[in-house]
Amino acid sequence: MDTRTAVSRRTLLKQAAVAGATGVVASAGLGSAALAGPVVPHPGRVAAFQGGLSGTITVSYPDELGKKPPFVDKAAKAVEAANPQATVKIDLQKIPEDQFYTKLLLALNSGSGPDVFHVSGGDIGELADAGYIMPLDDFLNAWPDWKYYPDSVRSGVTYKGKVWALPYGLDTRFLYFRRDIFQTSGLATDWTPANVAGILDAAQTIQSKDTTVIPYVLYAGQAGSSGTTTQGFMPLVYAYGGTPYDTDSSKWVGASTALNKAFAFYEQAFIKDKLVPKEVLTTTKPWTAMRQKLGDGGLALLYEGGWVYGGWYSADQAGTQKNVGYLLFPTENGGPSFTIGGPGTCWYINAKSKNKDLAWAFIAAFNNKDTVAQLNIEDPHPVARTDSAEVPAFAANKFLVDSTNSLKEAKFLPPDPNSNKVDTVTQKVTGLVADGELSAADGAKRYLSDLKQAIGANNVVEQS
Repeated sequence: MDTRTAVSRRTLLKQAAVAGATGVVASAGLGSAALAGPVVPHPGRVAAFQGGLSGTITVSYPDELGKKPPFVDKAAKAVEAANPQATVKIDLQKIPEDQFYTKLLLALNSGSGPDVFHVSGGDIGELADAGYIMPLDDFLNAWPDWKYYPDSVRSGVTYKGKVWALPYGLDTRFLYFRRDIFQTSGLATDWTPANVAGILDAAQTIQSKDTTVIPYVLYAGQAGSSGTTTQGFMPLVYAYGGTPYDTDSSKWVGASTALNKAFAFYEQAFIKDKLVPKEVLTTTKPWTAMRQKLGDGGLALLYEGGWVYGGWYSADQAGTQKNVGYLLFPTENGGPSFTIGGPGTCWYINAKSKNKDLAWAFIAAFNNKDTVAQLNIEDPHPVARTDSAEVPAFAANKFLVDSTNSLKEAKFLPPDPNSNKVDTVTQKVTGLVADGELSAADGAKRYLSDLKQAIGANNVVEQS
C-alpha cells in the first residue's frame, strides 16, 4: 500500500517541464548518474546484453524486506561479466516505497536521478507526462523474451500507446476467509458467496454467533491509503456493474448507480450493521494489524492483496492451508467473479540517462525466466512471464498457480496521471461515510463534486 505525500508529489510534477529543461544535477539521496538529453538506442545492441557496452549506470530501488537484493546483484554481475568495460552501481534504499518515491521525484525534477529505478506501475502516467521516463518499445520489440508477456500484462504498463516499464510480479487480490471461524458460526467451510451482498450476510452471521472475532474488514478513509481504492471501493464499483474509469471517453466516472451502491455498502458495513471496527479508520497502517488478525484467526473476512498469503504461509504452513480460503470478488447478480489486477512494481529507465543501452541490459538481465519465477515464489505474486509459470517450483505451488490464473478475470485500473488524485478523493469520501458524517447518498454527491474539483470537470463523466 502506498502512503505518499500528495502535495509534494504534485508540486514536483508541476515543476517537471521547467526543471527538466534546466539540466541541473542535484541529489536527493539516490544514486545519480551522469545525465544528458535523450539518446537513441544503438540498433545493434537493442536486443539484449550481448557484449560491447561500456560506461556506468546506477540502479536504485527500495527494499525493506531484503528479498530483491540477491537478484539485483546477480543481474548487475551478469551485465558486467558480459561487458567488461561497463559498471553497474547498485543503490539499495532500505526505506519504504513512499519515501523512496518522494526522493526519486526530487532527483528527477532536478534533471538527475538513477539510470534505472524501481517503483509502482501505477506511477506510469505521472512519470511519462512529466517526461521523467523513456518508452521501452524499441528495446522490447527487439527482445526475444517479450513474446512471453501476454497482452493483459502489456496493457497494464501501456500508456498513450507506448510501454513505459517492465513488470516481473503482478498484483492480484483475493477475498480471504477463515474456514475455522465459518465452521464455528455454522457457515460452510467451502463458502462461496452467491453475490456481493453475501459478504455482509456472512459477516452478520459471524457477528451474531462469535463475539470473540472481527467479522469483516473493509478499508476506508485516509488510513487505508491506496488500499481504500484497490481493496475497498473500486472492487465494489465493479461488483455492482460499474466502472471507475470510462475508457471510451478517457474520463473518470463521477456519478453512477454502481457508485451509489458502493457507498451504500460502506454505510451498511460500518454504520448500520457495525461489522467493521472503527480502528480501521483511525489506526496508522491498519492493514498491518488486520492481516495479522486474519492469519491468527481473529478476523473472518478480508479482501486483500495476493501477496499477503505468503506471510501467513511462512508462519504456519499447515494452519494456513487448512483454515485460510481465498476467492475472487463476487458480483451483484452472481455473474463472473473477478479480481483487481495491477502491474506491481516495475523497472523504468530515466529519460535523461546517458547510457540507455546499458540501462536496458540490466533490466533484461534481471527479468529472466528463472529470476522472475524464484522471486515470486519468495514474495508470492503472479508472474509476468508465462514461461516463468512453468518453472517446476512455481507450478508446484497451488496458491501461486491460482494467483496467476486469477489475472484472466482481472480488472486493471488505467495508469492515468490523475489516479493519485482520485485515490485522495476516494479516501476522503469513504472515510466520511464510514464514520457516519455523510449518508451514502450525500457521499455520492460529495464524491462527484470533489472529483471535479480535484481533476477538473472536463475529466469527469456521469453515467446512469
